Amino acid sequence: MTDDSTPEVLTGGCLCGHIRFEATGEPYDPHLCSCPHCTRLSGGPFMGWVGFQRTAFTWTGPGMPASFRSWPTLERWFCPVCATPLGAAGDGEDLLGVCLSALDDCDEITPIGHSFRDRTPTWLPPIPSTRPTF
Repeated sequence: MTDDSTPEVLTGGCLCGHIRFEATGEPYDPHLCSCPHCTRLSGGPFMGWVGFQRTAFTWTGPGMPASFRSWPTLERWFCPVCATPLGAAGDGEDLLGVCLSALDDCDEITPIGHSFRDRTPTWLPPIPSTRPTF
């Protein structure tokens, strides 16, 4: 049992198990994104994200993620074995984004925003818990 002073540890990883991670502390700004990069990378109408402090995030193995830049200042991570999207971080940012789909359990993390909401397909109704963010 933990008390209120013990930070929550969230775990996650890729589909094949090659990449694992831990994030400690309060999740920040859970949201959906329907920008062209996120929809292409997710294979769906949006990608779910949640932020964590860089200092509270650790790759725990057994492997390490591969990365690429989808913008000049944004690095995205994925599993080099199964290609699962894992997260992203902007150069010099204190926060990083973790893909909601990479978390082992994201039931308690409800998206509150939806970036590029106007780019979602017309057949997808707005997600009730979200507000347009830009």
